[in-house]
Amino acid sequence: MVLAGFILFSYLFYFLCDGEKNPAPDMAQYAAVFEEFNLRQNHIRDSLAKVRRTAYANHCLSDDTVPRKKTKQPMYEIVKIDLNRCDSTDITVVPMFGSKRAARLVEYRDKLGGFHSLAQLREVFVLQDIPMDLLEKYFVVHPGDVRKININKATYKEMIAHPYFDAYLTKTILNYRSKNGDITSFEELQRITHAYPELMEKLRWYVVF
Repeated sequence: MVLAGFILFSYLFYFLCDGEKNPAPDMAQYAAVFEEFNLRQNHIRDSLAKVRRTAYANHCLSDDTVPRKKTKQPMYEIVKIDLNRCDSTDITVVPMFGSKRAARLVEYRDKLGGFHSLAQLREVFVLQDIPMDLLEKYFVVHPGDVRKININKATYKEMIAHPYFDAYLTKTILNYRSKNGDITSFEELQRITHAYPELMEKLRWYVVF
């Protein structure tokens, strides 16, 4: 561009100042110079465009030309909390758990004698809106830690304190024991109490004979 401007300026200068003394220059002789200049400019422009396209493809696009998503690497490893051995302070570090929810969880766990499944947290009203995937991410339970009730030795006070025993179920078991002796199986327990299968399935984790 500088060279073209210089040539144009020279032409105008000689034409305006010395037009009478010197004849107008023949611009045809500069045609080759202009052509070479234009070719070099086009080559430089194409080279820069190619470099920009290559850089964008290498850093922004995958092989199938879909922009890559930056994945955030976790800064720490999540250590799951054992719900049957923790206290409420341990639970409050988990998202969506404040001191009240943590206290209710521990209170219900102690009444049960321990959790055998994370799904049991749905039985606590204040925990029902917490997504299961969050519970699975931060908590773990070991069914072997569950405290069991000896159905043939437990008192009314011990049984009624458990969330799965109501007054009718407890009294039915105590009356049967006093008249017929020990209960020997879940089948016998279901037969004398007429408990629903769902309740019997829950009791299997907490009752021994």
